[in-house]
Amino acid sequence: MNSDIKAAMDHLFAGRFQAAHAAAQSVLKEDPKAFEAVLVLAAIAAEHGNEPGTAKLCRLVREAGHESCWLAVLEARAALMRQDADTARERAEAASNMGSQDPHISNQLGVVLSRTGRHGQAVPPFRIAAEGAPANPDYHYNLAIALQFNGALAEARAEFERLVELQPDHAKGWLALAQLAESPQPGWAGHLADLFEATGDTETRLALGHALARLAELEQHWDASLAWLDRAKEAKARETAHDRAGVERMVDAAIASAQAARIGDNPAGDQRPIIVVGMPRSGTTLVERILSSHPRVISLGELSDFAVELKRGLRTPGPMVLDDAILAAAAAAPDLAPIGAAYLARIAMLAGDAPHTLDKMPFNAFFVPAILRALSGARVVFLRRSPFDVLFANYRQLFATGFGYYGYAYDFGDTAHFVAAFERMAGAFEHTLPAGRFMPVRYEEVVADQRGQTERLLRFCGLEWDDACMEFHRNAQPVATASSVQVRSPIYTSSLGKWRRYGEGSQRAIAELGRYGIAP
Repeated sequence: MNSDIKAAMDHLFAGRFQAAHAAAQSVLKEDPKAFEAVLVLAAIAAEHGNEPGTAKLCRLVREAGHESCWLAVLEARAALMRQDADTARERAEAASNMGSQDPHISNQLGVVLSRTGRHGQAVPPFRIAAEGAPANPDYHYNLAIALQFNGALAEARAEFERLVELQPDHAKGWLALAQLAESPQPGWAGHLADLFEATGDTETRLALGHALARLAELEQHWDASLAWLDRAKEAKARETAHDRAGVERMVDAAIASAQAARIGDNPAGDQRPIIVVGMPRSGTTLVERILSSHPRVISLGELSDFAVELKRGLRTPGPMVLDDAILAAAAAAPDLAPIGAAYLARIAMLAGDAPHTLDKMPFNAFFVPAILRALSGARVVFLRRSPFDVLFANYRQLFATGFGYYGYAYDFGDTAHFVAAFERMAGAFEHTLPAGRFMPVRYEEVVADQRGQTERLLRFCGLEWDDACMEFHRNAQPVATASSVQVRSPIYTSSLGKWRRYGEGSQRAIAELGRYGIAP
């Protein structure tokens, strides 16, 4: 590789974007066909969220006849920015087939593979990245997360341990390690508390506070755990300013759409799609694992494809793919079948020739009436769980901070309100939607009677019995959700009624949910 190109790439991957830009331009003055220099400029555009610039530069390189793993990675990144899932998946697959031994390009390859649902394929490039740039803590973090998603929990734990040795203040690394650790090591809590007190950064305090809460849980100091969560989330709650009224409008619109919907009781049309929804941490991943252990079912993970197609088809104003306006527009639309067809086309590459696909994006719950109309052969499984356990499970979880729909989880009262509103919607759906297409499932009943509830799930989905569904924990498919550790074990009962372990916290929960008529 030309030394000037290498210098431009070194600047780029070190985050020195101005120097990288200048170096790439210098190379292009000497050689306008230096494709790697154009890709440096495309990568700078991608790092700044400039999708048109990234796409234009990639197109220039491709039209000149160049092909490389890095070009395909950057094309996938541009497609992800414009929410073009089909192109992103195709380009990520092409990049994976070519591969790269460059640790920085390999890391980007692992990221686009992960973001397009190919978590198993992401491990090898992340490993190349971590081994090729051993001083880069973020590359170790990405590898460890990928290992965790793929069930290699011991190796993931060891990688997180290496990460925090390399960078002792890596907040996300500490959080992941605390969640995987079987018992806290001496000195961890004191070190993390010192880091927490020393920083004013909101995101860092979130991660460290959740890690400290987890360590307190491991010592069964339940209210101390809750106190750490309160402190960790306080600043983020102020920044987010969660809109309870907006949640009420969404729930009202979802209920109205169910009441207005004309949905037949029997599936008609393409009966492959199985949609699993519910509150986060309500058991959706458990049910997904049970069903996807069946040889005729492939899980596609948590897809935003239906919401994106609904937004695109209805052309509602604003940037959000989930709000009361889009739910009202879906209810008023005379025919949603074209949106269903577009959704099926989007998932075709992931689905292959599988007899059944499973999509378990939890917040597709709001779209259930629209899903049943758009996909006339689909069946929806709706998870419900004790509102008290769901309240604590959501408040204890640090969701993706860039995903605005989880804004409720930064305040205990907001979380209780959201859970209560979701319960109101779930109850209305249960009384309105046809039993042949919509099946509520209680998490507690699955735990208490795995065999009976598995039989019920399989009948509803039109599947014959298979013993593998009883051993879902042996399912080798990756799990990229907050339950990625728990579903690697057989069903256990320790999470039932866990909210009662809190002293002062349980009283807070009774008071907050009591505002909405929900009692233990």
